[in-house]
Amino acid sequence: MDIKRETNNRPAWAKPKNVGITLVACLFLGLYFYGQQFSNADLQVNGDHLLFSQVQQGPMAVSVSGNGVLAPDNITWLASRVTGRVERVFVKAGARVTKGDVIVQLSNPELMQATEELRWEQETLEAELAALQVALAANALKQKADTLQAQFAYESAHLQLEAETQLINRKSGVVSQIDYKRTQLKVEQLKRSWGIQQQLQEKSSHNVAAQIKAKTAQTRKSMKALQRAEERVVALRVTAPTEGVVQETELKQGQQISAGGLLAKIVDPTSLYAEVQLSEQLIAEVELGQQATIDIRREQFQGEVTRIDPNVVNGRVQVDIKLNGVLPENARPDLSVTAKVDVTNLSNTLFIERPAFVRSNDGNKLYRLDEQGFAHKVNVQLGKASASKIQILSGLDVGDTIVLSDTSNWQQFNTVLIN
Repeated sequence: MDIKRETNNRPAWAKPKNVGITLVACLFLGLYFYGQQFSNADLQVNGDHLLFSQVQQGPMAVSVSGNGVLAPDNITWLASRVTGRVERVFVKAGARVTKGDVIVQLSNPELMQATEELRWEQETLEAELAALQVALAANALKQKADTLQAQFAYESAHLQLEAETQLINRKSGVVSQIDYKRTQLKVEQLKRSWGIQQQLQEKSSHNVAAQIKAKTAQTRKSMKALQRAEERVVALRVTAPTEGVVQETELKQGQQISAGGLLAKIVDPTSLYAEVQLSEQLIAEVELGQQATIDIRREQFQGEVTRIDPNVVNGRVQVDIKLNGVLPENARPDLSVTAKVDVTNLSNTLFIERPAFVRSNDGNKLYRLDEQGFAHKVNVQLGKASASKIQILSGLDVGDTIVLSDTSNWQQFNTVLIN
């Protein structure tokens, strides 16, 4: 019986003896095209770890973001007015106090003893002043009596002189001329004596006033010294001068405190503002009066830029933002916050996500991708920038894709192949 054989119609390249030759040819062909592509690129990099962005057109909010803390606007530094040793601490950091609440009790035995001695001195001076007033009053009465006596003696002699004068004029012979002269001399003497007593009385009154004034001044001086000493004694019991929260105090029992030494820091928790650190590259866009959004523990509040520090510290500039509205109960000094300052709003512009290490209002070399996976270095003029976006003034069109990642190591290459 004859068996019919099937005809093999496979192409020549698929025949077993030609398969190996075909695979080798395909391999060489692939290497050729790969080499052609690579030969057009100056550098080849792996694109798995790169970030890309497409150029968009539309409204763009220009804002500047930074981190910071809440700071108190009203701060009261409580200092010791006297030297003393800490006997007892009544409040600790974080406690809320009202005006008059005791913060700490100090002790100073030397001050207490000095105050007691001043009190004794004051009592002595007051007693001396009272005694002086009595003595001077008695002297004044005696001087007044002497003056009156001199006046009465003069007036009596003057009456006798008038009577003798009438007798002499009548030439009655009752009064001799010698007695009459003696009476005249006596009247003159008593008159002068009365005048002297009047002068002595006047001088005595001035002397009394001067002595009383001097002793009173000495007593008042001692009283002022006693009052100051008593105030220092009262100052040993340190109280809160205002309502607020004690933010800082490191007092310990037995600690020696010097006059002027800081005891506590009291802040008003209702008057807080944000101290935000912004990059020096972004600060040029920030101006006083601009609105800002403060994020406080997932709660947002509006604010206004009130101060821009003129100094740069570690590449950062401090900006103070006044908070509007009522703050939450958990808002307190040194609480970390995030702030976003609204610089401006661009209505219709080209923009991309902000590439690494670029500055606003500056020309930059960016890498733009084509359809074959090549990144070509192009000159791009950038405009205003926010924390995440930056304006394109020229060099790119809508839909262009650029490399966002750091390309500082590529700058010597004009074309880079992105695998």
